[in-house]
Amino acid sequence: MRCGRGRPCDGRQTSFVSGEAGVTFVEVVMVLAILVMVASLVVPATGEVIDASRARQAAGLLASRFRLARLQAAATTRSVALVFDQTGANWTFRVCADGNGNGVRRADLTAGTDPCTEGPYDVAQMVPGMTIGVDPRLPGPAGEPGSGDPVRFGTSDILSFSSAGTCTAGTLFLQSTNGTQYAVRISNVTARTRILRYEAGLRQWVQA
Repeated sequence: MRCGRGRPCDGRQTSFVSGEAGVTFVEVVMVLAILVMVASLVVPATGEVIDASRARQAAGLLASRFRLARLQAAATTRSVALVFDQTGANWTFRVCADGNGNGVRRADLTAGTDPCTEGPYDVAQMVPGMTIGVDPRLPGPAGEPGSGDPVRFGTSDILSFSSAGTCTAGTLFLQSTNGTQYAVRISNVTARTRILRYEAGLRQWVQA
């Protein structure tokens, strides 16, 4: 019998890949099964990372907006405020300025005396997956009892900055669709702004 490539002189057909280098069907199935298992573990973890990242981004954005309002108040020598408004379960905020020298007030906003130059802004549209909200079962950052109110800047829900640099003390709470909870807290005299994250395992708020 004629001998040639892939055909030995004894007539048996051989493979170009030796048995030692070959891969069996069972081995392929095992590898695919392992890949599926790894993917099932990675996808939830990736989702949690994205969720936490969005929550931190939203908190940072609001903290920056607080600082900008303080700078605007100093630059214009009049009070500038972030006015939070609730419609149903949704919250938005506007940036408004004092128009008559007595600070930003709800009555003056309604009358048009205190003009609003920006907004309304919806956090859910600015950072998808995030809302202004809080789990009412969680204690406040200072250990105060839990509350379902996510905007805690007095009874008027206005965070106001004076031209002298002081502001309304309080806390704004942000919540992701997966329950990640952040808070942006500001003091009244120094207007120091802090971003906090609630750690469920520790059952407390920590510096983010």
